[in-house]
Amino acid sequence: MRYLNPIIALVTVLGVALIVPAAHAGGVYVGGGAGTASIKDSASNPGGTQFNESDAAFKAFGGYRFDLLPIVSLSGEVGYRNLGKPNTAAAEYKVHGFDYAALAGVGLGPVELFARLGGMQYKLDKTIGVTKTSFDGSAPVYGVGARFSLFGIGVRAEYEKIDIKELDNARMISVSAFYQF
Repeated sequence: MRYLNPIIALVTVLGVALIVPAAHAGGVYVGGGAGTASIKDSASNPGGTQFNESDAAFKAFGGYRFDLLPIVSLSGEVGYRNLGKPNTAAAEYKVHGFDYAALAGVGLGPVELFARLGGMQYKLDKTIGVTKTSFDGSAPVYGVGARFSLFGIGVRAEYEKIDIKELDNARMISVSAFYQF
């Protein structure tokens, strides 16, 4: 299955955000982003080998934001993320799946800092030489980020860790654009 190019997805989201008129602070939002994902593995994990590589990654998301007080917000979010296909001459790893999270933020005006706590239903493929091993499951996702929004149009930067039990480490750093209705 082919995936959308992360640059095309980001340009599309930005284009829609600029065309649709601005709205209020709380409510439904949609967005997408691109960045980099790093995957680290070792031979002690099922089907694993020494591996520590990065690749381009992307995600798409939607959610609902509750503005509780002028400086506190809570959001519920669902999305899809693809951590790319980091590889070496001997191995290739592929991780993707749907995720869900609660975001809690504190900010003043258009700038906000937030924390993420959620999970991901992942599919992991480890190809080492000619041997492919597949895993799927549920993993906790947590992270921190900052967002800037004005009249419903915004950008956010995030650092996220995904605790996939068949890997030593999976992380994603991304920049996303979003529109809040």
